[in-house]
Amino acid sequence: MKRYEYSDDFNHDKYKAQEWKREHNAGGFRCSHCKQFVIINDIMGTVNRNHCNWCLWSKHVDEAKGDRLATCHGGMEPIGLTFKHEGQGKIGEIMLIHLCSVCDKVSINRIARDDPEQYVLDIFHRSLDLKDEIKQSLYKAGIDLLERNDTEEVNIQLFGNT
Repeated sequence: MKRYEYSDDFNHDKYKAQEWKREHNAGGFRCSHCKQFVIINDIMGTVNRNHCNWCLWSKHVDEAKGDRLATCHGGMEPIGLTFKHEGQGKIGEIMLIHLCSVCDKVSINRIARDDPEQYVLDIFHRSLDLKDEIKQSLYKAGIDLLERNDTEEVNIQLFGNT
């Protein structure tokens, strides 16, 4: 079995394409957190699947969006919600905030159509009690963690009502 060795001549783009093809040929991937098989299909409502729709955890594979250059590969815990930046005074769609359990990298990911709304709401409620240290690091990274006064908008986006 051939093993990839990282060197100056390693073709990362080719490796990334092979990984993508392997996942899509298999119809999905196994979640590294809850071990459920996560299906990739058109029903999910987004082009890329970047988290498990069973537990909402992700895996640290990107340094910048879509680059697959991370070497950490730690589990990324869903710790809160934010709104997508849509411009001055506009509220965008709800986004998941993930925190790497190994290196503390933070990322923001779209919610997929097949993510359980109640799980997303549970993350919102848990995030209200996040440690101040985490809230400060999100603020410094330019991420606006949703707060209690965002409850009505969260419910509207998730359930279509208040």
